Amino acid sequence: MTPAVAFVELLPPAAPPNPHANGISGLRAARRLGVATTVVTAHRERLEPFVGELVDSWIGADTRSADAVADALAGRRPDALVSWVDPFAGVAQQAATLLRLDTANPDWPAGGWNDKAAVRARLDEHGVPNARWAVVPPGRPVTELPLPAPLVVKPVDGFSSLDTVRATTVDDLRRAVDAHRLRAGYGDGVVPAGTLLCEQELRGPLVSAEGMVVDGRLEIWGHSDRTLGPPPYYVETSVAFATDPLHPDLDDYAAAVCKALGYRNGPFHFEVVLTGSGPVLVEINTRLVGAGIHRAIDLATGVSCAEQVLRAHLGLPLLAARTRGAACLFHLTAPADGHVTSITGTETARRAPGVHDVVSRVSVGDPVTTTGSNTDRLCHVLAAGRTREESRRAAGAAAGNVRIEIAPR
Repeated sequence: MTPAVAFVELLPPAAPPNPHANGISGLRAARRLGVATTVVTAHRERLEPFVGELVDSWIGADTRSADAVADALAGRRPDALVSWVDPFAGVAQQAATLLRLDTANPDWPAGGWNDKAAVRARLDEHGVPNARWAVVPPGRPVTELPLPAPLVVKPVDGFSSLDTVRATTVDDLRRAVDAHRLRAGYGDGVVPAGTLLCEQELRGPLVSAEGMVVDGRLEIWGHSDRTLGPPPYYVETSVAFATDPLHPDLDDYAAAVCKALGYRNGPFHFEVVLTGSGPVLVEINTRLVGAGIHRAIDLATGVSCAEQVLRAHLGLPLLAARTRGAACLFHLTAPADGHVTSITGTETARRAPGVHDVVSRVSVGDPVTTTGSNTDRLCHVLAAGRTREESRRAAGAAAGNVRIEIAPR
């Protein structure tokens, strides 16, 4: 009998079509494996035109609800049910539990580990090194800082660094809270929980471990470092991946966090700050890393990480990775609100040494709104090199050829 995999949504809320999204890579990997594919979505009309040939069946459902997803799939019983998209990853994990497809992660909270405050609380319970933290619940007035400044303020259910900001005063915190409370939704009817997490700002480089857990054993593909835009925001301007470690304790710390969460099977994107006393968690996403980083992993290892995850879900042998240096994504970000009047230099950038691809998220005529989040990124260059530094130089040099002109509104 042909194995079957069901995906819950393929793109973030309200996101434009993106043939390089991690969910699309999952569909392609399933095709290579001869696996039947189902997509559970509330937005078939947006997805089908550019992935139709990769999907065997479509199911319409309210993908904000684990019960609705489980009900929609009740008669099909796929071998695996996944989502690599925030905020649907937790929905898929909960639906898989309801369908008894996922019996390896018995310690899940109701909505998976999408709640960043719940993750912090679990680390404290298990004595895992953790940032100091507090929450601002919906409706509570802001009269003081709950922790010593500076703080990082973020929604407990946020993604792409939306509404994430640095706060050093009560007024900063009040503005951050007020701005988030004005957000009616993340798009496509996904409504914020309204609770904000305040964290001690950690000192040191922001890095990540990329990999998956298989029967409680970590498979680490490698580590990424990154550069950030100016404060008070945390926009990632470049990410460079390689298999060589960035800290001797990072993998062991990732294993300790996964053990504390009871996360025994599935992919993860694990961000930490390398403090003077060792790695400390920023956040863990229990899904395959997105934003193009999965393609950098593939380029640097010679193996599709999306396929590795599907193989693990289906009980198939994993592929042997081959170290092939490093790969970097270098982003161009929106300088101001307006609309795109011209995009030039992409072909020149594509022909530059080491460049693998140039991907633009916008077209001429598209509106642009700056948010201080990773949604401000308009274009990226993916380039390879022998080291992270070499790949970053190659990607940055090529990106210097790209010009995206924006006329003010």
